[in-house]
Amino acid sequence: MKIYGSVFFFFFLTFMYGQELSQNATNIMYEAFLEAINKKDTLITQVFKKYKCSEYFSGNINFYYKNKKLKLIKHLYKQHADVSLEYYFIENDTLRMQTLISEIIRFNTFYYENAQEKSSSMEKVLEVVEFRTLFEDDLIASCYERRNMQKHSEWDSDFFNSMDFEKNACLKDNVEDINYKYRLLRKAEKKLIRYRNKPSCIFHMW
Repeated sequence: MKIYGSVFFFFFLTFMYGQELSQNATNIMYEAFLEAINKKDTLITQVFKKYKCSEYFSGNINFYYKNKKLKLIKHLYKQHADVSLEYYFIENDTLRMQTLISEIIRFNTFYYENAQEKSSSMEKVLEVVEFRTLFEDDLIASCYERRNMQKHSEWDSDFFNSMDFEKNACLKDNVEDINYKYRLLRKAEKKLIRYRNKPSCIFHMW
């Protein structure tokens, strides 16, 4: 009975925290703005810039504006084989939420052996982690996470997007990293030239 009670309590908390995030005003505005971008809302304009720091590290930045005010920064970057996507949602020139989505490629190796032979095979696995950090009055309000791992060939984006978020601890180092990257991207908004063939490095500009 105690085990069933613990399991029920875990799912109850997960549901509560999932509901908490889905009903958060900032999160609602953020998802509505993403939907407006996907629907090509004519009131939203964007500026695209890119950078390259080395053969192993490069990225693209999209700045989205509504009524000439910056509303969203989309930052996609690749470091070696791993790809990360960041969204910075802005209200009244203030960072309100950061979303970090990481795609990590893993390889599982399986070995087979019998009396006649030895053999091995490799399976490509994709792990995706999405972490949302909400801010209030320049301070962290709350953090949420969802993650899933599947065979790369069987990855289902719709299933992942339907998953509930679980409330997670907000780490101090993560907060400092978010603020540093946000300031860097705001500088890139003003100073990074729209190079396409030979993009400069965002980290060597200031």
